[in-house]
Amino acid sequence: MLTNMNNENVYRKIQEFFGSLQENFSVLEEPVDVDVQIKYFEASGKVRGTINAGDVLEKKEQLFDTSVAVEDKRNILVEMAGVPDTEVYRILEAYAKNPDEELVSWSKMALQENRLLLESHLLERRQVFVSTGLGGKGHKLRYFVVLINNEQKELEPFQQKIVREEMEYSLHKYDSELEKLDFKEEFTTLRVVIPINSDLTKLFREGIDECNQFGNFLSSDFIVTNMKELSDKEIKEAISDNSTPDVVDDDFPPVD
Repeated sequence: MLTNMNNENVYRKIQEFFGSLQENFSVLEEPVDVDVQIKYFEASGKVRGTINAGDVLEKKEQLFDTSVAVEDKRNILVEMAGVPDTEVYRILEAYAKNPDEELVSWSKMALQENRLLLESHLLERRQVFVSTGLGGKGHKLRYFVVLINNEQKELEPFQQKIVREEMEYSLHKYDSELEKLDFKEEFTTLRVVIPINSDLTKLFREGIDECNQFGNFLSSDFIVTNMKELSDKEIKEAISDNSTPDVVDDDFPPVD
């Protein structure tokens, strides 16, 4: 929940960092589990700068060979991702369209990293890779948001209409998009995409305040995360404990 001052201060520092990047960053658009991302970047860091295009191109057939072990293909993808070469990129792109089931997320990471590296090489300008569990669109990040009802019951139809209209208005005001909205018994969940340097606290507080002009039926507290979509059980535990578990911290994985 963005009610803790320390959390808000950390968030502002993150936004200041993103603001300083201007246009020199690329967002991982598709959702990838954060644990997978961490393992990928750990593997990537071990081989970075030690591989050349000739070496990885010799292994391209192995990537599409069904008899090659998944772990070997995992290593090949990481090696290819670190080589800024257009032929290597095309190979990664082709594999990502029909990857081994176990390597769907891994292939997404490799393709995105290689694209960024290739752009940096061609433009002679370093790009920053921004990745979160829920991904994003362009220069926007995807978030999962929970609005909490003041009473422990589902909102009335007229209240649901107010929430939908006011949240869509607030999001549009900040050049943001509502992808999904679900009304549950004690809360409302939203999946949204928001510009990377936006003030989330201000955006959602404004939306909540507008809704509450029609009956004060929403709590001023809310939950927001870019790590994953929370289950109803996780949300209820957070609400009942009046605290936010690690999974819903407003947190960003390291950028490279």
